[in-house]
Amino acid sequence: MNRTMRIVLLVGLCGVSVTLGSVLSAQSGSQAAPELHHWILPVDQSGVEVATLHPNDCYVVRSATGTAFFGRPTDEIRNLQHQFVIATSHAVEEVEDHSECTRRGCVEANRLIDQFERAITGLHQRQIRSIDHRPNPSDSFYGGAYTDVGSEERERFRNLPEQRMLFQHLATARRDNCYEAKMPRTLTIHVRDHEQRVNRSGVYQGYLYVEHHHPEITGKTVAD
Repeated sequence: MNRTMRIVLLVGLCGVSVTLGSVLSAQSGSQAAPELHHWILPVDQSGVEVATLHPNDCYVVRSATGTAFFGRPTDEIRNLQHQFVIATSHAVEEVEDHSECTRRGCVEANRLIDQFERAITGLHQRQIRSIDHRPNPSDSFYGGAYTDVGSEERERFRNLPEQRMLFQHLATARRDNCYEAKMPRTLTIHVRDHEQRVNRSGVYQGYLYVEHHHPEITGKTVAD
């Protein structure tokens, strides 16, 4: 195995920065462009489908924001929750230095988020969870969010290899690294709540980055 081939294999296995994409492209043809997906998940919904992954694709949540209230909602909070858009995701063209989402759904969601955060001020803080919360025994292991890439019961967190908490993704993004897909999968994001409560309030949102490590296929549909 020559030096160039060793470099190509190392890049494919480690999922390093797209700046090395030209090395892969030179060896395996035109590599599919990386993608950035913006997703919005009202926390009273089961989850949001974000992206389709292929073997060796590298993925990570680049950024994530949002607050969830797991207590009994007030009339104001209940009214706001009914106004949140459905769980949705869309591709963002600018992979680097992208502008803030200006879609109507994004703007409306952010308006409601601001109102929601004001509405929960003064409520029981032990029932409020940020998106990057790390569940522990003292809070009954709920709160925060996680990705899932193919478990049999996606809406229930069981600490499976296919599931990974968002605080782990955010730490990975800071290290400029990401996780590698092992087989074709649809990646989804869910709220961490083993009791599957129906009275959760709030919304989580963020950006998920996918770096393709396979040749771009033109004129064909890739099977999911």
